[in-house]
Amino acid sequence: MKELVINSTMQHTLLLFIPLIFAAVLRVGRVRGSSIIGGVLAGIVLGPAVFGSIAPNLWESMFQGGQQSHQNVEQIERRQQADLLSVASSGVDIAVLEQLRAEQQHELEQATAEWKTAQWKDQRTLRNYVLVLVIVVLLSGSLRRSVLGKSTTATSLSVGAWASIVPGGIIATASLYLWGTSVAESLAIGACLAAGPWTLTRWEQRAADGSEDGGAALMLRCGRVAWVVAGAAAIFSAWTVQQAMALVWLLPLLLLPLCWSIPRKQLAWLTWFTDKVAIPSIVATTLVLIHPIEAFSFWPVLVVLLISGDGRWLGGMFGLTILGGRSSISTMQLTMPLVDAGVSQLCMASLLFGVGVLHPELALAAIIGVVFLELSAPMRRKFAISISRTT
Repeated sequence: MKELVINSTMQHTLLLFIPLIFAAVLRVGRVRGSSIIGGVLAGIVLGPAVFGSIAPNLWESMFQGGQQSHQNVEQIERRQQADLLSVASSGVDIAVLEQLRAEQQHELEQATAEWKTAQWKDQRTLRNYVLVLVIVVLLSGSLRRSVLGKSTTATSLSVGAWASIVPGGIIATASLYLWGTSVAESLAIGACLAAGPWTLTRWEQRAADGSEDGGAALMLRCGRVAWVVAGAAAIFSAWTVQQAMALVWLLPLLLLPLCWSIPRKQLAWLTWFTDKVAIPSIVATTLVLIHPIEAFSFWPVLVVLLISGDGRWLGGMFGLTILGGRSSISTMQLTMPLVDAGVSQLCMASLLFGVGVLHPELALAAIIGVVFLELSAPMRRKFAISISRTT
């Protein structure tokens, strides 16, 4: 128990301060998206690509877990190789040799399963850490909402649902039929791209309100609808893997509606902690278990980059168009804030990767999509300004 407390303390200390330092350095250098990119760099440094290569045993004991079971697997493999060579050199019958191989394979599979189980147990501290940080991030977004106004329920449901279903459905279908993932993982990556924005920047508020009165409030409510759709898909996908424990590891998704009911209040310290500490730490905690080179897959990354932004925007425009009553220019301008869902996508990917339903390849693709959304914000801003000048 004492070793577990010491190990988790070291985990959390590194995952809290290393991303903070990277993000601060990038912020001093005026790098766009310093919090997200700082978390990415920290995750790579603390992950298997750097820390795991320099000190593999220390990295495994600190982050991956299951070190004793891993050593047991390696011992079994060495013993089996020696036994196989010994039996083969004695000139026994081929049938006897094949029987020995089958028994060895069964023994190795059992030991490997125990190793994976030990990893899952040891990574509990990482899951708890992400769970707490995601709750803080989502709570901060609910408290800092600065837009007021009302919106019709029909419009919110239509726009929010389509802004969620279009990108989530495209990536889930591609994952299921093109990349051969399971239904659970396909729904999980779909949930990542289906999550809506958690808060709006000032220029996004101006763009939405410039399109129509109360436009920013409408887009925030649409983002909430998208979160509900994405959350339902996430919980269902995790339930197929973890059963009732999915409700524990995805607790932020269940608490989110409660956060929305809390009265708006500006807490400067919470905003600072969320932007400067929590967000980079969430990124680093997810990437600390992912090798960026081994997990990189071209097609998932490409599809995520194409639809993580435009898919949400097109879905939102379609949801408005079918209701009618707005010009195409007004629709484009009003739904622009729906694209700014990078933090939502990050939180969803981190939760689903931690719960074990989202594999490293798709989790890495989702995070690369988050970086793209963050870096492409200035282009969206310029486009929104150009649209407003034509109206």
